[in-house]
Amino acid sequence: MEYLTLRLCSLLIALILAACTRVSTSTTPNEDHKFIPGVVRIALVGPFDNLIPELAGNEAAADAAMFWGGWLFMVDGHGDLAPDLALNVPSLDNGGISHDGLTIIYHLRRGVAWQDGAPFDARDVIFSWRAIMNPANNVVSRSGYDDIVSMTAPDPFTVKVRLKKPYAPAIATFFAPGQAPYCILPAHLLAGLPDINRSAYASKPVGTGPFVVTRYQPGVELDLVANPRYWRGPPKLKEVRFVTIPNTNTALVMMKTGDVDVWPEPPEALVPELAAVAGAHVTHHPWNQFEYIGFNLTHPPLDDRDVRLALAMDVDRELLVRNILHGNGSVANGDQPPYSWAFDPTARGPAYDPAAAAALLDRDGWRIGSDGVRAKAGKRLALEFVWSASDANATRFAPILQDAMRKIGVELDLKPFEHDLFYATKQSGGIVNSGKFDVSAQGWVGGVDPDNSSLWACAQQPPNGFNTTFLCDPRIDAAIEITLTANDRARRRAAYQRIQELLDEIVNVDFLYWVNRNDAVRDGLQGWDPAPSVTPFWNNWNWSWQP
Repeated sequence: MEYLTLRLCSLLIALILAACTRVSTSTTPNEDHKFIPGVVRIALVGPFDNLIPELAGNEAAADAAMFWGGWLFMVDGHGDLAPDLALNVPSLDNGGISHDGLTIIYHLRRGVAWQDGAPFDARDVIFSWRAIMNPANNVVSRSGYDDIVSMTAPDPFTVKVRLKKPYAPAIATFFAPGQAPYCILPAHLLAGLPDINRSAYASKPVGTGPFVVTRYQPGVELDLVANPRYWRGPPKLKEVRFVTIPNTNTALVMMKTGDVDVWPEPPEALVPELAAVAGAHVTHHPWNQFEYIGFNLTHPPLDDRDVRLALAMDVDRELLVRNILHGNGSVANGDQPPYSWAFDPTARGPAYDPAAAAALLDRDGWRIGSDGVRAKAGKRLALEFVWSASDANATRFAPILQDAMRKIGVELDLKPFEHDLFYATKQSGGIVNSGKFDVSAQGWVGGVDPDNSSLWACAQQPPNGFNTTFLCDPRIDAAIEITLTANDRARRRAAYQRIQELLDEIVNVDFLYWVNRNDAVRDGLQGWDPAPSVTPFWNNWNWSWQP
């Protein structure tokens, strides 16, 4: 009954959206809507699950916070850390990191104001850390922040962080573009609340960023206007709108009619059609994102490594790159991109070999029955495959996977879920975070630092992180400990390669492919320069229209 209610609510939202966004029925570019001077409209396929990044289960909240929020550091167009609310990047050389790696000093930018006029200072940074660590707040991950012993302010514009132990990804993690990008929250608005989960702030956040949230209609639109108090000076645009769109077909029509100006990461299958849209073009950039199949290790028979390996061997990843990505990507053999210093060139995913997969299941005791489905000890090899309905690539991939599995005697039931339910937190009953699946299609966008411990560490199982395969292996935890505490890059690289070696052995996931970043952009939008990781929106204050 709950699922039926959700489906009916989703249908109602879609009908409301169709009325509110006034989508033209023509696919000819609408001359009146090629652009609105000073306004950029961004297509968001699927709704936000939360506007506060600390409480959000997907990257959409962090993307929106790039407009309204403030960070100690941001990622730039080269993939490097760039100071935002901090004046410089702490290091051993400049004295910002102590020689024992246990103390970090941040010097904050003076003269910054919150969008309501209150002054920004060290109290806000300290409060934000305490909010993350408050057990009453439904924070998705506390990774790294839980290694902080204390955070103090020697003066209003200096923050001193003491760590329990050296934490190598600290600078790229704490209020920076790490694996869970969290912006700084205002102490003067939130410090008196027992928690921030249901605060009014969640629907109208106040930040220090270049744009101010003026209106949020869940499932419909998020509107922001230029912040006249922004410390860099007022942005060049007057307004930004995130337009929530129910599906990719509607987004395609809206790009054609000129009703949206930017569609970040459309499905690869639509790239050729988008490239032919009059008045728009598609940009191509490298991107630190991989897609994978996740196996729920707590659900028999997926607790059997041979079963997981057989399933992985039945996936033709080269076919997916050709047919799903249209060649605009590459097969993934691990969780580190080929350009990263942590990349393991020897890593190899399971080779595609359906005959060997079937033989492995035979040896493991799974015999094909009269219905064509394997069974063992009276239990059929029937699994449920879940994905976000707004993920067009997974939607195309699902029946391909189902057909391949059927041929080796595995029954795969396909079950898409609404995007917000699929990625919702464990506390909210989210599908992947609550482990309500056998096999899932998921993706991961890496940060500036190669730290992906949130995916693999025992302690990072939901609700504490993104370990949605529920992996727990002390050997991986030991290697992760080195990656997080060693300041020597060679030691970290060796540990990352050890993690990859163990992931290849365990097969809790089947890495599918790396995607290149493709974005449909209206002609005349100046300043579009996506970073190779975390976000395409890092420099939005510098965007402008040149008709």
